[in-house]
Amino acid sequence: MSNYRFINREISWLGFNERVLREAEDERVPLLEKLKFLAIFSSNLDEFFMIRVAGLMDQVNAGYTKTDISGHTPEELLHQISDICHKLVKDQQTIFNSVKKECAKHHIVIEPNIEGDLEEIVESIFTEEIMPLVSPVTLSSANPFPFIYNLRHCIFVELEKDGKKHYSIIIIPENLQRVFKVKLHRTYFLTSEEIIAKYLQRVFPGYDVKDSYMLRLTRNADLSVEEEEAEDLLKLIQKKLPARKKGNVVRVEIDKRAPDEVFSILKEHIHFEDEDVYVVDKPLDLTFLFAVSGENKELAYPVYTPYIPYGLKADETIFDRIKERDYIFYRPYHDFALISGLIRVAARDRDVLSIKMTLYRANKGSSIMESLAEAARAGKQVCVVIELKARFDEERNVEWATKLEEAGCIVTYGIAGLKIHSKNLMIVRKEQGRIVRYNHLSTGNYNESTANLYTDIDYLTADDEVGEECANLFNMLMGYTDYVQWKHLYPAPTHIKPKILEFIDNEMEYARKGKKAEVIVKVNSLIDKPLMEKIYDASRAGVKIKMIIRGICGITAGEKGLSENIQVRSIVGRFLEHPRIVYFHNGGKPRVFISTADWMERNMDRRVEQLFEVKDKEASRFLIKILECNLEDNTKAWELRGDVYEKVQPSSKEKPFGCQQDMIDNGIE
Repeated sequence: MSNYRFINREISWLGFNERVLREAEDERVPLLEKLKFLAIFSSNLDEFFMIRVAGLMDQVNAGYTKTDISGHTPEELLHQISDICHKLVKDQQTIFNSVKKECAKHHIVIEPNIEGDLEEIVESIFTEEIMPLVSPVTLSSANPFPFIYNLRHCIFVELEKDGKKHYSIIIIPENLQRVFKVKLHRTYFLTSEEIIAKYLQRVFPGYDVKDSYMLRLTRNADLSVEEEEAEDLLKLIQKKLPARKKGNVVRVEIDKRAPDEVFSILKEHIHFEDEDVYVVDKPLDLTFLFAVSGENKELAYPVYTPYIPYGLKADETIFDRIKERDYIFYRPYHDFALISGLIRVAARDRDVLSIKMTLYRANKGSSIMESLAEAARAGKQVCVVIELKARFDEERNVEWATKLEEAGCIVTYGIAGLKIHSKNLMIVRKEQGRIVRYNHLSTGNYNESTANLYTDIDYLTADDEVGEECANLFNMLMGYTDYVQWKHLYPAPTHIKPKILEFIDNEMEYARKGKKAEVIVKVNSLIDKPLMEKIYDASRAGVKIKMIIRGICGITAGEKGLSENIQVRSIVGRFLEHPRIVYFHNGGKPRVFISTADWMERNMDRRVEQLFEVKDKEASRFLIKILECNLEDNTKAWELRGDVYEKVQPSSKEKPFGCQQDMIDNGIE
């Protein structure tokens, strides 16, 4: 055990999700955007329970009692997580009720009382759209307790007939829309479960409906795949997917009005512990607020239209322009449509011989996937390395793999035991008798939907050396070849961590000689132990370390004798901060990198990632400006002090400055 102090991964992540929640009570955030942050908080928490809490429960059930780097056993962590989550859910309910009241002032009514003119319309919705799909299961010897799938909304109903009590469960169908919108003199938003609860007497004729309570279960949804034993990974993933809905229960959410008798019945049929129960006000699961957040543009962030910089166009001139110089982009301020357009142009260009791409996540209806299929049908060689194990995108990636293969693409699934998380596109073109490789390297996915929501870096180059190394990376992914002479692009799991440790060691040498030594890191998470230990060592050696870490952070900041030279901040705003940028002062000759890898053990040791050195001076300046802008933010930044985050506030002498808003207002090139 190291004598350094580390923060637990799960506890740190919950701190991040709390920062998301606090955006919903920030006065500077538009009203309907607050609903969106409440929904994001709920969605994040669902995944946290399905994966992280589920994993800890598996460890406890297996008798695992060892402590992690923070000194906690799995059982201790589960207790801490339960305490924190119960408090956060309570805070979420309080914030939601406040925001809901504000919405009503603007004639947007969420979960209204169903009465008057509204009742006639809602009754029609129930009769025509909902009732045909409702299938209650009334508990009896003939009807055992039904299996409740992961995240399925349910209504537990108390009934009476001939003086006897009966209980029934309505499992709301997955294909029934969750939210219904009714426009009268106001706009009303109702959930399907509230509508059903209103008309339960229609569902149970002959019974007296005494009461009803909302219920939702969260189950273990981690998808473990033993690749070494799989002859066909595609078929194995397809076989495993249904199991995600049937894992062990890790959380029970239930209406706070439910009496002890109902809890006893549920515990008799569903295995859970008391601390797994979250007793909350209706409605359960605030992800439905996504459907409300777009109702009034005047109550949301002003519409922002990304632009294509440098006068570039996705047409036949694009290849000549990329040969002139390297181009760097910052989405969503810059329009990702340029990259989609580049692939479309390549698919139709007679001089393009081959297109190669890694695919981790793509959106439904992706124009990029359609372009790849079009290129293959036109006779071009199209090679796609698809990561079938991209969490919660497995099903969609299986569908894309099948569609691309049918179009004639060469589809492979990378290297057994490693997730393919690098983001690469290579277009091979024959020009005047010579081969030219055009390469796109990115910190983000080829997902046209999230490209408008996440900040990420895109880099285009026709540099010969970079092209050769990108070709070697694809050969490694598709042919399992080994290549070690990397000069621009360093892959994980073999090269990224050693190079980062080497670069930090160099800064420590400068510090020992009394020279300026500085490291600036922008990543989503930091939890890799060797890297954290090296950061602490560097701080003690006098290296100034500035870290912009959106989510998980396993180190402390500002603690004397340990981390006094470390500054850590987290930015949570309109867009999800997603790029990875690393800067080393290097004795006044800065080295700047973009990367797909977070500083986590999984990224460094169990994934194929890339760390790409940006040597172009203008592009390096561009990246340094992003880092500086992040470090100046005093409206959306949180500063880590010890192991606690505090919201950064502008001083009396400072003007409020938000890095995201500044990019929207002023752009960057």
